[in-house]
Amino acid sequence: MTTTLKRIFSDKTFLFTFALALLSLIFGTVRASDIDLKTILALLSLIILISIFEILGILKYFAAFIIDKCQNLRQVALVVLLLSFFGSMFFTNDVAILTLVPLVFNINRKVKLPKIGLISLMTIYANLGSAITPIGNPQNLYLVSYYHLKLLDFFKLSLPLGLVSLLTLFLCTLLFSKKTVKQLENKVFSIKRRDLYLLGFTTLIVLLGVLALIPVWISLIASLICAYLIEKKVYQEVDYGIILTFINFFIIVGALGRIPLIHDWLHQLMNNDLSIFFTSILSSQVISNVPAAVLLSKFTGQLSPLYLGVTIGGLGTLVASLANLLALRQYQLNVKDQSTLKFFGLFTLLNFLYLLVFIGIGILFLR
Repeated sequence: MTTTLKRIFSDKTFLFTFALALLSLIFGTVRASDIDLKTILALLSLIILISIFEILGILKYFAAFIIDKCQNLRQVALVVLLLSFFGSMFFTNDVAILTLVPLVFNINRKVKLPKIGLISLMTIYANLGSAITPIGNPQNLYLVSYYHLKLLDFFKLSLPLGLVSLLTLFLCTLLFSKKTVKQLENKVFSIKRRDLYLLGFTTLIVLLGVLALIPVWISLIASLICAYLIEKKVYQEVDYGIILTFINFFIIVGALGRIPLIHDWLHQLMNNDLSIFFTSILSSQVISNVPAAVLLSKFTGQLSPLYLGVTIGGLGTLVASLANLLALRQYQLNVKDQSTLKFFGLFTLLNFLYLLVFIGIGILFLR
């Protein structure tokens, strides 16, 4: 318990967002409903689950499997990016990040990778891939529900952007070296049958909760029980700091959203497709794309520019998408050196490059 508290209070990201949350309370008010409890519980259950996978050595096994099937670094990068892109469509961008960042580090321990660039691109394509299906991210679920959108109509919006995103994915892998990957000696991987069945069942329950097909508290209870039965040490390994950071983030967004000046500003801006598109992008850079989708939907009936804006707006700043924050956090947890600032720099640079490219693509789609 003491070790966990020390970790939390030495967590610079948590302390920074906590200070911002306190500051935001001076300018705006906060309600209990601002803290998205479903997201918090889903995130906690996912983190517990991934910790179990890590402790059992399952991620190391998959890392070795990917290396065994790939002949060079470019193929490794392609497989990781495709897993991120397509995985996020069905299991959400958050799940893709929480699963694949530790996997990349496991691969990197065996084969030297340009891990900062790969994780940055992986996060970008998790955000873009998640935009293609209604269940890929929270803002899609909200927009489909709020605008009473039929599935076919949603795919008419999302598939063109998805195809362009996939094309850029294949193009970006050309930047990776074709250096040959040295094949590793296959090590025997073993897991108790009871643990395998229990973990498989728990994974299913957690994913059902994340996708809102069952109450998310059931997923959390399932993950807690699974950790207790398989390895109690998991409780100490869980990153509680990121949970508290997300709570701080929700407080900041809630307070900013109730500042009268911001409401008046939005009323003036949301008057045509391009202004809706750019307002969505700019809002996402500051308050994240999920709250931006919720906030801006109250000011417009035009779904297409709003959808494109909050989707493309997930690129850019660290707070533009909650998945971006998760990627940084996972990187911090897995590195032993002082390269977090370097990661932040390259991550931000690549995100803004993609943001500029996709703003151009978005404008073409709106014409």
